[in-house]
Amino acid sequence: MAATHPPLSGAFFMAIFRKIHTSFWSDPFIQDLDNDHRLFYLYLLTNEKTKQCGIYEISKKQMAFELGYSIDRVSKLLSYFIKSGKILYSEDTKEIALKNWMKYNGSTSPKVVSCINSELSQIKDRVLIEYVNGMYTASQEEQEEEEEEEKNNRFKIPTKEEINSEFPGFDAERFIDFYSSKGWMVGKNKMKDWKASVRTWLRSSEQKTELAVPKYKKATL
Repeated sequence: MAATHPPLSGAFFMAIFRKIHTSFWSDPFIQDLDNDHRLFYLYLLTNEKTKQCGIYEISKKQMAFELGYSIDRVSKLLSYFIKSGKILYSEDTKEIALKNWMKYNGSTSPKVVSCINSELSQIKDRVLIEYVNGMYTASQEEQEEEEEEEKNNRFKIPTKEEINSEFPGFDAERFIDFYSSKGWMVGKNKMKDWKASVRTWLRSSEQKTELAVPKYKKATL
């Protein structure tokens, strides 16, 4: 993450840092880049001009100054990432739009959405908005799908009836009392699958029963 300057008193800033996903470095596209291209792309994602909407104004001159590159080198790097489908850059307005920005920096928070809409209203090249909006819509759908999946997979404490329905004859009450006393923790982790825990419980009980049964050697004459 790249921290920027702290907000001034009374000012409204939606973010003073930018997210860089841990999978950034293992992304096949990033791995195929040389160090020069990696640095430039990382700079585009984290420099202090970036905005919540994924579009911001920055000149080639400023990029060259901050990176220690020539303007010609910056132009070639921009051209490379445009052809790679990662960014769009408006020569007329000196604005840049980042693909997949919303995938890692988007939010459904009303305050963030309000900030994004405010920033988009100030964008000069409307083509960039269409470019980012397509990505934003896709990322919102992905996020909603992930939230729904997480909701469906969220652990729910089973009832005695549910346990007995799946495992007839099992002492469900004892199982519930035991794990309730532990806060439904399995070791140091929150229980995720109570059915798997019941099966583990049954296997453990069977092993204890086997150990408790004395074994006799066959007598020999």
